[in-house]
Amino acid sequence: MKKLRALWMRLCGMVDGKDADEEFAAELESHLQMHIEDNLRAGMTPEQARRDALIKLGGLEQTKQSYRERAALPSLHRLLSDMRYGLRQLRKSPAFTLTAVMTLALGIGGMTAAFSVVEAVLLRPLPFKDSDRLLSLHEQLAHDSHELRVTAPDVLVFQRQSKAFSGMAGFIAAGYEVNGAGAPFRARAERVTASLFPVLGVEPLLGRTFTPGEDENAAPVVVISCALWKERFQSDPHVLGKIIDLDRRPYTIIGVMPEHFAFPINAGRLSHQDLWVPMSFSPVEKKSEGDNFDYSLVARLKPGISEAQAQTDIDRVTAGIQASYPVDSNVQLHGYFRRLKEETVRNASPLLRMLLAAVSLVLLIACVNLANLLLVRAAGRRREFGVRLALGGSRRMVLRQLLTESLLLSVVGGTAGIALAVLLVHAAAFSLPDSLPRLGEIAVRWPIFAMALGLITLTGTVCGLAPALAAINTDILDSLRDGSQSSGQGRSQHSLRSTLVTVEVALATLLLVASGLLLRSFARMLETDPGFQPQRVLTASLSLPTHDWPTQQKVDDFYRQLQQNLESLPEVKAVGLSSNIPIVGQNSGRLIAPEGHVASPGEGLLITSNYLVQGNYFQAMHIPLIRGRYFDARDEQQGAGLVAIISQSFAEQYFHGRNPVGLRVKVGPHFDTPMPAITVVGVVGDIKQGPLDQPTVVQMYEPVSQTAADLGPLAGMIGVVGTMDVVISTEGDAATLVTSLEKTIHRLDPLLAFSGMQTMDEIVSATESSRRFNTVIVSVFATLALLLSLLGIYGVLAYSVSERTREIAILMALGAPRTVVLLRTLRYALMLTAIGVAAGLLASIGLTRFLYGLLYGVKLLDGVAIMGTVFVLFICAALAGWLPARRAASLAILAPFRECM
Repeated sequence: MKKLRALWMRLCGMVDGKDADEEFAAELESHLQMHIEDNLRAGMTPEQARRDALIKLGGLEQTKQSYRERAALPSLHRLLSDMRYGLRQLRKSPAFTLTAVMTLALGIGGMTAAFSVVEAVLLRPLPFKDSDRLLSLHEQLAHDSHELRVTAPDVLVFQRQSKAFSGMAGFIAAGYEVNGAGAPFRARAERVTASLFPVLGVEPLLGRTFTPGEDENAAPVVVISCALWKERFQSDPHVLGKIIDLDRRPYTIIGVMPEHFAFPINAGRLSHQDLWVPMSFSPVEKKSEGDNFDYSLVARLKPGISEAQAQTDIDRVTAGIQASYPVDSNVQLHGYFRRLKEETVRNASPLLRMLLAAVSLVLLIACVNLANLLLVRAAGRRREFGVRLALGGSRRMVLRQLLTESLLLSVVGGTAGIALAVLLVHAAAFSLPDSLPRLGEIAVRWPIFAMALGLITLTGTVCGLAPALAAINTDILDSLRDGSQSSGQGRSQHSLRSTLVTVEVALATLLLVASGLLLRSFARMLETDPGFQPQRVLTASLSLPTHDWPTQQKVDDFYRQLQQNLESLPEVKAVGLSSNIPIVGQNSGRLIAPEGHVASPGEGLLITSNYLVQGNYFQAMHIPLIRGRYFDARDEQQGAGLVAIISQSFAEQYFHGRNPVGLRVKVGPHFDTPMPAITVVGVVGDIKQGPLDQPTVVQMYEPVSQTAADLGPLAGMIGVVGTMDVVISTEGDAATLVTSLEKTIHRLDPLLAFSGMQTMDEIVSATESSRRFNTVIVSVFATLALLLSLLGIYGVLAYSVSERTREIAILMALGAPRTVVLLRTLRYALMLTAIGVAAGLLASIGLTRFLYGLLYGVKLLDGVAIMGTVFVLFICAALAGWLPARRAASLAILAPFRECM
């Protein structure tokens, strides 16, 4: 208690320090007068009396200082004093202060913003109970590199037979036309097993989730998202029990999920789900063994079970599934898993790691630049430090003062950087690519603020350490003597500044090389032919509810009528329909066996991406015909032979140079199966099914009206194909047809909801967003690094010229022409640049390999990117050194000697 009281008294003493000093000084003066009076009465002279009194008191100023230290907190007092002095010094040099603060703000702000994104996407645990124990299970076919999930029957097998997991749940994406909740709309949905929500450990906000009985019996119940509840039901607390129509079948709302719940967590801003319905596997799904690996499986590890034990359990179950396949099926399965967190972020990891690396390099350059600025400033204050040391100041005091000034700069720059980070994070909501998940969770949270504060302190200490150590090693006599700039101490500091500039140039070289490689990759991607013409093409996705369109014939008639109505519109050139459109993802895969194909050793199963088309799809997409013909009316006639059109890569890989027109293909692993034969009637150009920088896969197109026939006994697996993408080729701007398309659709069915209405140009541009973001962000950081490096070169040369003023004047007085002085100064700038570029290029050989997964059509050591980096750096370095060099060459010869006259 006494210690707390003493601490409180000391703090109060700091606040009321001036009044206390005055009172103590008055009391001390009264004691002095009392001693003087006693000495006078003892017979001393006035001078002797005062001298003896001062000796007895021990010195007035020393006594006052001792009192201050006892009445306050001396360490805090010294710190505040150093801060006040540091602020005065920084106010005296506004240009230096502004430059240093802006440098730090860019570095710390960029780092804080980037780490906020990385923390939200990569580091933050998934919002589920014990999310580190959640795994995503996969199956894979031997000799096939395609990323597969699992089949519907295997979901049930894993649920029944696995021993290492406390729970398993299957799910698959679905879409539903929703009526009864305002205007009709197309909902993003998931079919899920009843075990999903318990496995995730998530409880609903209102109501309940599905029971196993509801899942097994296909009960018409639905759980909706909080966003849908707020938007369509105005947060009605009595929403439970209400009826909505999904694909024109009544469903009862039994639950509302919490506000921020989303599962699965997909990439993109508009990837959240609107509702969840029971999986309720159909009889056809339960029999689809070895086909349709589109069902996802999430599992929760039992307590005490390791991942190695889980893999052993998966291998055991997969072996049982493998044994159920016919011996001659050529299907060879193996199972594996990923952590659900890894599954969620694995596509985003390369981009974010590159972002964090780029920002870290910029921050490092900013720190080096700040250290260089502080070195130049400390060199200009050598006389001040010499005077302070000569008057009795300690070197420790000088060190403390300089570190305090550096920390002040860091605090001011860091505060500006945090404000900049908040702005950047808000801007990230609009600029980050849709390939990133959890975009809505990105924010500068309190842990990020703590990290930023630590970064500010570390930056201030590290950047201020070198100039502070250089200052305390100042020789007092040299610092007080004129013309001491050329001393050994000055030369050593000059070498240190030059080394720091070289480091800046090396780091800038790394970023510029990376930027050049990404720019070249982006240019190569833009040059890639997608295989079709996206200009003036409008698309929309339609899904006909089975309730009103139960047969394929009715579906085909609807789409045929829609095609005719659309083709009658002005400016419409061609209309087609397809089960999928290019660029937005691979269509369903199908096992095929081409006629006469001889499998090479280890080739495995042959899989093609399958398109179901109707109308003038190829003409609308401008997909070129290479051989044979397009589909026409004869292919839709009753009893027409099964036909297909294949892509050029299909013909090259599976028909080995033979003319495929007239040859046949069967669905399945062998051509000698009882499946119907499909005749190839045409070959078209390859198209990009995914982003332009992804490999091209083989494709096969079939008329949607023949789908059931070509699968024979497997036709029930496909069912009615009611979901199609409409493709409209126009003579003018495709976007102007949006209203006409809506009216045409609603004339045929006023309740039909559709989605994905956009032009093909927009679709292609959206797939470029991730690579465009990579390129832009690294180029921006590379530009910042280049500017900071040039600032460092300029600062070192400008100070070097001011140091060597007399030397340059002597050279010119002895007859050296101005051109020689100009080139000599520029040579120094280019020498620093050359050393930095060489070091940066050597480092880039090892570091750019981390960009391997982000490059397209460009080698890691691309000559154009490297030569461009070298050219830009040398040109910019010459420009940065031009002003100091010109100033050196323009010095008046007698000016440096006037002080001596």
